[in-house]
Amino acid sequence: MPKIEISVDIGGRGTVKVDGVDLSGVVSGFNLRVRAGKLTTLTMQMVADVDFKGTLGSPRVDGTLTVANGEIDFYQVNLALRQVGFKARLSDNGLDFEGTTHIGQGSASAGGHLEWRDSLPYGTFKLQGDGLRVVDIPEAQINASPNLDFRIDGRRIDVTGAVKVPYAKIAPADLKGAVLSSSDEVIVGAQRADPDKRFQVTSTITLSLGDKVTLDTSGLSGRLGGNITVRSGYDQVTRATGELSIEEGKYIAYARKLDIQHGRLIFTGGPIQDPGVDLRAVKEFPDVTAGINVRGTLQQPRMSFFSDPSLPQSQIVSLILSGGGLESVQNPKAAGAGSEALAQGGAILAQQLGSRIGIEDVSLETDLTNETSLVLGKFLSPRLYVSYGVSLTEQLNTFKLRYTLGDHWTVKTEVGQARGADLVFTIDK
Repeated sequence: MPKIEISVDIGGRGTVKVDGVDLSGVVSGFNLRVRAGKLTTLTMQMVADVDFKGTLGSPRVDGTLTVANGEIDFYQVNLALRQVGFKARLSDNGLDFEGTTHIGQGSASAGGHLEWRDSLPYGTFKLQGDGLRVVDIPEAQINASPNLDFRIDGRRIDVTGAVKVPYAKIAPADLKGAVLSSSDEVIVGAQRADPDKRFQVTSTITLSLGDKVTLDTSGLSGRLGGNITVRSGYDQVTRATGELSIEEGKYIAYARKLDIQHGRLIFTGGPIQDPGVDLRAVKEFPDVTAGINVRGTLQQPRMSFFSDPSLPQSQIVSLILSGGGLESVQNPKAAGAGSEALAQGGAILAQQLGSRIGIEDVSLETDLTNETSLVLGKFLSPRLYVSYGVSLTEQLNTFKLRYTLGDHWTVKTEVGQARGADLVFTIDK
């Protein structure tokens, strides 16, 4: 009986060495553990009943192969496959197979036919799954339910089908200061891969988002819904077509979080990471509502401003920057533009501090006497808003309360250097 030596290098490539010309033998009942580099580990129980016939140059294989209790760990994406089961029927240079596994709380199955011609694979197989945790890293946690068809034609692999994403939480790291490697980068000592021996993978996959998909990137956060079709591998850019809606979202403009009234990410065949944006977001202040319209792309947005009641664009920007209300933006600053710019810069810092301590409404307000205060405010309910102001120039604190009685009536109270209450009736034009 010839001696068969099987080795696996750190790249995951296997080799078979046979002493003798006649390839024949039977293998049964052994455990296998392979570590392919530092990123993947495979453990399984394997039972094989295989006959090797023919010659070294033209081997023929016939038999069955069964894998049970398999475990595969991909550490780079924190992907763990458990209870891996696999059955294959080998005949000549082909095999028919089916397999199952569990990923997270979900399960997956695959089956198909493969054969080898001139040492290259050919064939088709199908992959189906439900609720698979396919990505589990700090920047993203994604559950997917795939229904994909694979067609293998030598070194070309085509993937088509659909993937439903019932749950995802995506918060990419901020890489604005990162520098990509040059296309002509050469790593000294590394073996250069032969371009003619690479596998070319192309895919056309439709993604359907469920009601538990959230995104937080580039100042945009919220729940996403909709469908897009993603194409990759056809050129250097991954492209997408379709539309995603933004619901229950926030948009950060000038360090201020605004509520998204409606929003869309529009994919028209360009790079998937830079879709078109159609977004309208507002911020409610005590006596004025200011907002922003965003067009353009996610990475290069174009903004315009609006308010109710209507204000000049410069005053709306000042309101979003500094907070406060109509009184603070319509009252000219006696100290001039320099102090105004300084106050607006301080407002940005105050807002960033407020986001860290869990208070979204942190601003600088200036009254009719040009006294500036740091104001912390919060909606305790949809109708009740409270704020607390600390003067930056005097030992003076002010507490304010605003309660909305209905569509037109509002009660305002203030306790500080002066005390009072107002009943305000508002007419919408």
